[in-house]
Amino acid sequence: MVRHLHGLMAACSGLAFLALGVASLPEPAHAQLGLFIPRIGGVNIYGGGRGGRHGGGNRHSGDDDTGSDDSGSRKDHNDHAATLAAPSSKVENAVLHQVARLNEDALGSTSGDSGTSKGVTALGKAASKEGERDWTQKVQDIIAKFKNKQNQEGKGVTTPGDVTEHAIEQSLESAIKNAKLDTFESFLGENWSGERLRVMVLDRVEGDVDSLFRGNSRGYAPMQEVDNLIQRAAQLTYRRIFEVSELLAANHGSALFVQRLYQTHGGLVNEQLREVADDVITRTSSEAISKFEAGLRQDANGFALRYRAQRIVFDCLSENVEQISSSETGIATTGEIRQKIEDTGKNVCVTWLDHQFGPDTRSFQAQKPMPLRVVWSATGPKDDPSMYGRATDGF
Repeated sequence: MVRHLHGLMAACSGLAFLALGVASLPEPAHAQLGLFIPRIGGVNIYGGGRGGRHGGGNRHSGDDDTGSDDSGSRKDHNDHAATLAAPSSKVENAVLHQVARLNEDALGSTSGDSGTSKGVTALGKAASKEGERDWTQKVQDIIAKFKNKQNQEGKGVTTPGDVTEHAIEQSLESAIKNAKLDTFESFLGENWSGERLRVMVLDRVEGDVDSLFRGNSRGYAPMQEVDNLIQRAAQLTYRRIFEVSELLAANHGSALFVQRLYQTHGGLVNEQLREVADDVITRTSSEAISKFEAGLRQDANGFALRYRAQRIVFDCLSENVEQISSSETGIATTGEIRQKIEDTGKNVCVTWLDHQFGPDTRSFQAQKPMPLRVVWSATGPKDDPSMYGRATDGF
């Protein structure tokens, strides 16, 4: 039973982590996700046995290399390798059902009926995401908080409250436009819908509403204070989405460089080169960005711009991948490629950063969010109308 509980806790922890959304990221996002993630989850998206720098791979320190002449050793090794293959979907479903049963056994039935539990989501059914889009319910929840406070503390107060659903909706619409959150809403295929953006803003507001009633407020708070909360929440939401968007784009840029290596040289790209390239382009981007450190620390969107700078360097290296990796006989050696990456970062990619951020390394040119599909060039980002849609027109 103890082993079952340990296994259940591990499984639930993994599922809880995967369920986290962008809106739940703590501030700043880089503290949760790391300054830069060269691979998404350490997954080797190009195939092969190893899972990246932090992956388990197929190397086993416990393998016997003594050259035993046991006639069954080859068969045992093959059997052991076969067990490393991914299980079939049938096996995976059986394991998940077992986890659900262990959950019921360990936590007990919450419905009062043996063998059923309302706390266990039926396997194979998608969890509802309506809560991520139902911003009108969030408005009603905030109104309910005000009513509760007035009922609890507002006895004898004759000043009528001016916090209404309509007032909150109008304030929210103004905050979305003032913070330019509708910019993300226009990016096609990125799921920054108007409903989700409003829910993200209102989530922050709901968490701060209680602060309006601290002290001798007696259950009364003016709409002007609520409006201030909404405006501030919209600004913070903009910074968070900008940061996460650039982080995802930087990871895409890192993967794009390796993809270009394969497109240029095919099977000549071996595992060692892939590993080295990942490390070298990350280090090269850090060196190219170092001249802008002072400005990044002072800018309100410094974390987002740091990821953008990495994104630009990766796109620069991808643009020059053929010159970096080619030789007269085909593909250059790993050592030559490493050196060419570093030289390109110092001599070429830094000029791309200068063009984007401006000559003043302490005060940058104004930056605006860009879709994930945008690729940078020496003269700036390359985009086209197919990457954009029309943002919704409010309420």
